[in-house]
Amino acid sequence: MCVFNASIKLMLYPTTMAAACGNALWLPVLADTAVQTAFVWAVCYLSSKTDKTFFELISCSFGRVTARIVYAVLAVYFALSAVVPMTEQQAMVHEVFYDTIPSLLIFLPFFFFAIYAGSRGLTNVGRTAEVCLPIFAVTVVLLVIMGLLDCNFSALLPLLKQPAGTLLSGCAAGFFRFNEGAIMLLFMGHFKYKRGDAAKISLSCALGGLIVAAVCAIFYAIYSDLAAQQYFAITKISIFFSAISLIGRTDLLAVYALDVAMLFAIVLNIQLATYCLSKVFSKQWHPAFSLAINAVLIALTFILNNKFALVQQMGTNIMGWATLTFAYALPALAWLAYAVGGRREKV
Repeated sequence: MCVFNASIKLMLYPTTMAAACGNALWLPVLADTAVQTAFVWAVCYLSSKTDKTFFELISCSFGRVTARIVYAVLAVYFALSAVVPMTEQQAMVHEVFYDTIPSLLIFLPFFFFAIYAGSRGLTNVGRTAEVCLPIFAVTVVLLVIMGLLDCNFSALLPLLKQPAGTLLSGCAAGFFRFNEGAIMLLFMGHFKYKRGDAAKISLSCALGGLIVAAVCAIFYAIYSDLAAQQYFAITKISIFFSAISLIGRTDLLAVYALDVAMLFAIVLNIQLATYCLSKVFSKQWHPAFSLAINAVLIALTFILNNKFALVQQMGTNIMGWATLTFAYALPALAWLAYAVGGRREKV
């Protein structure tokens, strides 16, 4: 909830917030993080009340057909949630690592990894997070330290010079990126809840958001008004580090390593979509489901190739409403299902 939460937001999100809110770009990040964390806590607290999965809760309260419909729509949602970060990853890898090779050509091997990861279901999510945690921690600390040496934090002043409407529009523009409430719903019932887990998981989620807000602030403190024209902030905050002029772009080694966590964060959406389909069809056909989902994503990659602005607009306008539904309304439905299911058990 910390590593995948933060890493998937470190590609283009700081740049879009700089364009939307100027030197207050970190405030919408904190606001959206606070709302997201509250809903993650609500789902975690529900996990302390029942050991049922979200699918079982809906089945007990509203019927198995309703549960299958909800999970079918969730499968579509998580599959589409991978589209924006996929296009950002495609553009980032091309710009930072392989700018002389067509971006589509260098990105297609991603789907071999995505198909394999999706075929594993949710069984390896915890292990991959444990692997990514030290990689993420070391690389982000190194890149942030390199960036801090060239920061001018006066660029962040004066605070709150933007009108409230501008900050609210910034919150809305990045809202679709905060879907951890929906992710936590699908984790329900798949771990044995222990005392204090709600606080630990929620704080982990909040920490991920704080890391993103810190990177946003450092990014703007380095580039000031030019931040809105600098793509892929996490790769740009270290380029003015004095040692680079002597030893070369060694910071790219950290970016390479950090990209591992980003890739696993992206394929988590595919794994969740595969899991949802397995519940819809009551079949453990994860390889077939993963292949079908990735086939759709490959088709979308070709269709949306070189339409980067359109993808971002679709993310803001369409996926924003979808995230409001699945990451914020569904947790409320889960509590309703728990209440209804509880009453039926008593009867």
